[in-house]
Amino acid sequence: MKLKVGSVLKAQGIKGEIKLSCFLDDPAMLCGISELYVGTNSYSVEHIRPDGAFCYVKFAEIADRNAAEALRGWTVYADKNSVPLPDGRYFVEDLVGCNVVADGEYVGTVNNVLQYGAADVFECGGGKKKVSFPFLKDVVLSVNVERKTISVDGKRFAEVAVYED
Repeated sequence: MKLKVGSVLKAQGIKGEIKLSCFLDDPAMLCGISELYVGTNSYSVEHIRPDGAFCYVKFAEIADRNAAEALRGWTVYADKNSVPLPDGRYFVEDLVGCNVVADGEYVGTVNNVLQYGAADVFECGGGKKKVSFPFLKDVVLSVNVERKTISVDGKRFAEVAVYED
């Protein structure tokens, strides 16, 4: 399965390196990857240099600036299994569709994850009412992406949840 990891902004230098706008929380997560996909083409990674929210990537198959410039604007993908995640971190696509349970009671199913910076906000539907809540350590007790369940602390959830009328 492919994971969208960034977008090619421009060629960097004259040796075929590209500047990549990274879609991951930490561009350093790409450092161990040996293969990336641009469109439908596979490229071998020679090196990746993280720099803030960007990465500079050199592909073995891209030898000069002109070839790198031809990739401008393309979306870059990686094999999902090749991107390491620290403990307690999840891909958004794995969380969408999870059932949220508060103290054993079904709250709803995650329909969307909004990323505002301070905390991700989960939007849930399918329960009694549509509800949104922040993904905070003291609210979320456990996440099981294989079973598609997210357990939340009922008391803390009641304090931070916002219900749609």
